[in-house]
Amino acid sequence: MQTSNKLYVYLNPARNFYPLLLLFILPSACIDSGFRYDQPVEDNDQSVTNTTLQNDKPVGERVVNENNNFWWGVATSAYQVEDFGTGDVGDYQTDWDVHYQRGKLKHARGHGCWSYSQVERDLNALEALGVTHYRFSLEWARIEPKPGEYNDVALQHYVDLAKALNARGITPVLTIWHFTFPGWLYDTDADRHCWLHPQAEERWKAFLEYAIPKLTPHVQTFAPLNEPNAYALACLVNQFPPGGGLSYRRYLKTMDTEVARFIDAAKVIRQHRSDARIISVQNIIDWQPAPLDLFDFWYDKGQEYNFYHLDQVAEHCNWIGFNYYFEESASPLAIQMQQRRDGDDVSDLGWKISPEGLERRITELYQRYRKPLVITENGLADGDDDQRARFLVEHIAAIRRAMAAGADVRGYFHWSLIDNYEWAHGYNMKFGLYKVDRETKALIPRASADVFKAMHDLFRTDGRLQRINATQ
Repeated sequence: MQTSNKLYVYLNPARNFYPLLLLFILPSACIDSGFRYDQPVEDNDQSVTNTTLQNDKPVGERVVNENNNFWWGVATSAYQVEDFGTGDVGDYQTDWDVHYQRGKLKHARGHGCWSYSQVERDLNALEALGVTHYRFSLEWARIEPKPGEYNDVALQHYVDLAKALNARGITPVLTIWHFTFPGWLYDTDADRHCWLHPQAEERWKAFLEYAIPKLTPHVQTFAPLNEPNAYALACLVNQFPPGGGLSYRRYLKTMDTEVARFIDAAKVIRQHRSDARIISVQNIIDWQPAPLDLFDFWYDKGQEYNFYHLDQVAEHCNWIGFNYYFEESASPLAIQMQQRRDGDDVSDLGWKISPEGLERRITELYQRYRKPLVITENGLADGDDDQRARFLVEHIAAIRRAMAAGADVRGYFHWSLIDNYEWAHGYNMKFGLYKVDRETKALIPRASADVFKAMHDLFRTDGRLQRINATQ
């Protein structure tokens, strides 16, 4: 959840639902953060939006996408799919590698899905799917294995990937940070770990100044951070990443720090490319009021999770990007309910499948920010591939209903291209349109991949969606 994994997401060995875990452990006496989820942002940032949305085609992109008004893509993240590659400096480590070495994780990433060394394989798979856009991420640890020491070969790999995508008529969408940090930002003290590390701000800014100028000639659309709200909450509840303790103060401090780092990235990107498009990648859950939630306390905390970070960075975004996976009751009993779920309306992780929830969140986000929207991740764990086709059809239909009602939705990214390392779940949960043969490294398309490819042609300018069979 990219991701990718996720708070919807891979986060929990015990079904993974950290937002709910937060709701369970958060004392009702917690301090008032000053956040008001019910007040829409009125600043539409037209000075940014109007000047950058006139040309949606990045430099170097083939004409094939010029008249394509709807982005149709898939997403991955570096750590979840990459192996170690030629030109790596020493044994670079991420904080997740350190977690595993310290016995905090059950599953090692190993060589991922070999996407670093098998670029041509992945490009062929993308082309076979008929995507117009591909969202991928940088691995900061690979590029800066030691503080201030950069691996030019590693950065060039990502530059070459963006160039190769453009050459095939596939627009690159680049996430700069997707959950992992260089191992040298790891600290056993939760108040000094990663984003809160004393060196984090300085090294992040230096990393941006090193990497961004080399990428902007080939990439127009950037997502500075992936799911900062999910990461902050996971730190709070001592999971994904492991470490830390229960601290509402640290949760808010982490999100505030992520706001500052997001803005840092947006400024550097725009300095080097005036027509850059900045998008958010926020984890959005379709919270539903629960019985016995007096005064909507837990529901309000769920909405705070959705919007606290996004409200503070929205004015720096051209488009509002968000990841959506499930609906959930805002209740301290939600985890227990999730663990007992089974049937056709839940994924292999017990997440409740709700296309209507996606429609509701699209409407809410558009009314709140009045900016173009893009669904940056949407998918499900489905090892048997017996739910994914219907999932795709119903969620795309929900998007079209929201668009017909007036929401400005510009694109959809499915999570994920391939089965990957799903964080605390290792390789047990299958989100991919392609399976990975771990003996030959080959990609094998699932039946749902054909449905995904076909559905792009079903978008019509009149807002209607033609019928397609959603086989079980």
